[in-house]
Amino acid sequence: MVIFIKNTGILSRESPGISEVITRVEKDLGELKELLTRYRTSISIIDLMPMIHEPSLTKFISEFLMNNNKVAYLGGPEGSYSHEVALQLFSKNADLTPLKSIGDIVKCVYQGDCGFGVIPIENNQAGVVGESMDSLVKWGGVYVNHAVEYKVSLCLVVNEGGTNINDINEVYSHPHAINEALNFISRLNASINYTQSTSEALRLIKGYRHKAAIASRIGAEIHGLRPLICGIEDNPNYTRFLVISRHMGRIGDRTMAIFSVPNKPGSLFNALKPFADLGINLSMIYSRPNRASPWGL
Repeated sequence: MVIFIKNTGILSRESPGISEVITRVEKDLGELKELLTRYRTSISIIDLMPMIHEPSLTKFISEFLMNNNKVAYLGGPEGSYSHEVALQLFSKNADLTPLKSIGDIVKCVYQGDCGFGVIPIENNQAGVVGESMDSLVKWGGVYVNHAVEYKVSLCLVVNEGGTNINDINEVYSHPHAINEALNFISRLNASINYTQSTSEALRLIKGYRHKAAIASRIGAEIHGLRPLICGIEDNPNYTRFLVISRHMGRIGDRTMAIFSVPNKPGSLFNALKPFADLGINLSMIYSRPNRASPWGL
């Protein structure tokens, strides 16, 4: 339904074929708006999320199906990558609320104080986000309703004014962002300071000529800072984010299961064999220490 058209020239409604496409999309969106308005009391955004693979369509639908629900995301001030994802997925009716840790987000959802949470789960450079895994285990009864892959472009952010790259002797950011741009950062010969989020890093460097943050361009603009260089990530950089709630969706094309096995021969094989027998593809397998049982998984 949502169509993206790429062209190196000027694109307008009068371009050949474009007017017909726009008219058809407008008609489809109008019909969808009418259906959502009519059935808003019997349709849940949770049930629709797994069927949608375009963030802008999720946001469009959430305008009709959300009623001032609180959505928690990772960040201190605004401008974290989690905040950007939340802005993409949820409508202006949602109460976007920053929390200081992933654990706080999952706990808020578990206790019913937040309707939804947006948390990072995996990055193609830094791997699985362990805190997210641990928090989902700790606060059982929280379900994954949607997953979205977000392309992360990292910037070296400094204060407005005359700051240049040679002035920088301290770099601040979330550990994952630091790891994803480590080759670039190592050439700065600057000390590294870890923060809870990229937005916290932006807050901490304000007013200091010799400090820089690794964060997004949007985050820099929100905080009145200047992205000095962008695209500093070592390789193409994608983070998968999850939308979580206390409600289990009835429809979906993937499942996330977290379980433990005893520390004895064949236990992992016995746990995974049924998936192979049923022809189910496992796209990610990840182990974490089991704090309740030393050396167990």
